[in-house]
Amino acid sequence: LQLMVAANEKLPDMLWAFPLPPAERENYGKQGYFVDLLPYFEEHKLTHYFDGEAASYLTEDEKSTTLSAGLSSNGALYAFPFWAVSVADPWSNGLLINNKFCEALGMDIPTTIDEYYDYLVAVKTKDPNGNGLNDEIPLVGFAKSGNGDIITNLLNSFLYYPATWEGVALCADDEGKIYVPYQQDAFREGMRWIAKCHAEGLISDLSFSQDRYGLQAMTDLTGDAPDVVGSAMSHRSYMFASHATAERRPHYTTIGPLVGPEGVAYASTWKTEPGYVNFITTDCEHPDVAFAVLDFMTSAESTLTARYGRENEYWRYATEEEIAGGSAWSDLGYTDVLYTSANMKLAWGQQTDEIWNTVHITWQPKGFTALTPKTVYENPISQYNYDDWNQGVMKRYGQAPKNLVGSLAYTEEEVAQLGTSETDIGVYVRECMTRFVIGEMDIEKDWEEFQNNLKVMGLETVLSCAQAAYDRAYGSK
Repeated sequence: LQLMVAANEKLPDMLWAFPLPPAERENYGKQGYFVDLLPYFEEHKLTHYFDGEAASYLTEDEKSTTLSAGLSSNGALYAFPFWAVSVADPWSNGLLINNKFCEALGMDIPTTIDEYYDYLVAVKTKDPNGNGLNDEIPLVGFAKSGNGDIITNLLNSFLYYPATWEGVALCADDEGKIYVPYQQDAFREGMRWIAKCHAEGLISDLSFSQDRYGLQAMTDLTGDAPDVVGSAMSHRSYMFASHATAERRPHYTTIGPLVGPEGVAYASTWKTEPGYVNFITTDCEHPDVAFAVLDFMTSAESTLTARYGRENEYWRYATEEEIAGGSAWSDLGYTDVLYTSANMKLAWGQQTDEIWNTVHITWQPKGFTALTPKTVYENPISQYNYDDWNQGVMKRYGQAPKNLVGSLAYTEEEVAQLGTSETDIGVYVRECMTRFVIGEMDIEKDWEEFQNNLKVMGLETVLSCAQAAYDRAYGSK
């Protein structure tokens, strides 16, 4: 796009699945390259599916943010919003506990941080795999991912910390005031607890360096090989090459947030919001037609075809029996059933002329992805995998503060003020958190220097700009 604009070339009528940072999106729009789509939504003449079928799958909160969260600082909407979030995805971060170890140790699955500590110590000292060797790993995760991040996930038993690896981790209190968790006393308390576990050999050092495949090599075992992992910080799919049929999958139980010493029990999650990556350019001769196409893409027919492929081969509409049986997520209040891809030959990850395997031009808010029936599998491992995961997700579901901070649209002036501060602070905080845990920094002796460095790096400016952008999008509380 940058090259085409620089060369003054004619742009395509539309750009699909073309992610741009909010500031860059606004910059191209203000220069006249993108059509402001807000008038189309306000006139309601071409929003046949958007206002009808698509809107029926949204909560009131989602309806209010679908357009507002994508507005640029000048009030224009330069991209068509599309939702792509499953019921489970925002609640997929957390622990899986080795239930076979619990049985061997005569312990229940832990539900509090204190019970979990006792379990970790028992795994390390009492040989739960029974092979006579001190080879058990009480807790292990993996790096560069919120799913495998031991530190941020465990911190949620002390205070809320959003799911991010090197992000600045912006949060908002109940009144909408922006803050960061790593300036709070509860953060220090949580870091003390995690550092203590590491110092006692309860957390594997590999958690801070290996990738998901390193973890998989520890958990996706077969035959006579004894289990060694007592608990894993991971998504189930990262622990096994094929989690629905893996031999050891039934050995691991997905748990909810652990209750901390002050009763805190959050799930490390993020704010679900639409994606704004589909544009109509001002070179489009018939923008009304282009908008109507995007409107059609919000329909169930278009969404299911674009996401899954050919009907009755890769997905199908639910039967009357499945509809009568209710949604797989009925315990969360979702009742209706529409479609399923279970037990069909859908090949995830493939992209062909039949299977687009894309989410960028599909309408999949939680209310749509929840329209799947309860599934019965012939394979008992597959059934366990399905049941355990759903139960774990339901334990985590909604365990987050009232206000979450998503992407923010900064003005040009704010972008200039911020510079690289957000990125630099995120990287620095991640480095320090790891060093606090492994003992290279001391949470007591080095705390003041840590805070001073954040100030020098521009944290106050980050908070100020974020507050202004948050208030523009959601209104001051």
